Amino acid sequence: MPNQPQAQTSHPSKLLAQLAHLGAASSTDALPCIAERLSRLFGLGDTMTLDAATAYRAGQPGQLQSAVVDKLTDELATTRRALVRRVHIWAGELEFEGEPECEPVLNAWLALQRKIAANSRQLRDKVRRSMKDQSQTLARLAELDAVFDHTVAGYTSQCFSAVSLVLEQRFRALQTSNEQPQTSGQAPHDWFHRYCEEAQALLLAELDVRLEPVLGLLEACHNEVTNTP
Repeated sequence: MPNQPQAQTSHPSKLLAQLAHLGAASSTDALPCIAERLSRLFGLGDTMTLDAATAYRAGQPGQLQSAVVDKLTDELATTRRALVRRVHIWAGELEFEGEPECEPVLNAWLALQRKIAANSRQLRDKVRRSMKDQSQTLARLAELDAVFDHTVAGYTSQCFSAVSLVLEQRFRALQTSNEQPQTSGQAPHDWFHRYCEEAQALLLAELDVRLEPVLGLLEACHNEVTNTP
């Protein structure tokens, strides 16, 4: 019996809530339904590719192997734990001779965001490749996921890039607030500690959002193995 992939503690709404708390504009109430939003991303060529993926048939699909699903599930958990540890030590590696500066802080954050994106993408690709060798059903699902991933990649990248803009504005706001007359007993860098905690929370929420497609694919693999005689 393969290990059941465990759902993460985060959710896209958690990331959006954190961004809203930091001052990002929220327009979710004005968004159209998911079908209409997807139709804006899928052009004619994408629709034809999606149709081909729906009819996809693997050349020589193999037998379902629970050991493969277990291994990929463990790799997902290992990857997430490693990235979470990396996020937690991110702020401790920042060094300044004087006051914290926005540009190096943001550059370090962006480097870690890129690492999270790359690792998530590599794991998703690996799971899809494995699915094509498992069964006809999983092979078709992998093909469909690849089409969706490719089609919304630009939009996804644009959305996640907006997070750094929110963090830059947040840094400036906290820094400006710190330059105001301080209350008695307030440490001079309390604002920066607070900023780092908020930046880490955003990375952790983004990590789980990026890993959700991988989790969904693995759950499909688990269900296929479990329901196959």
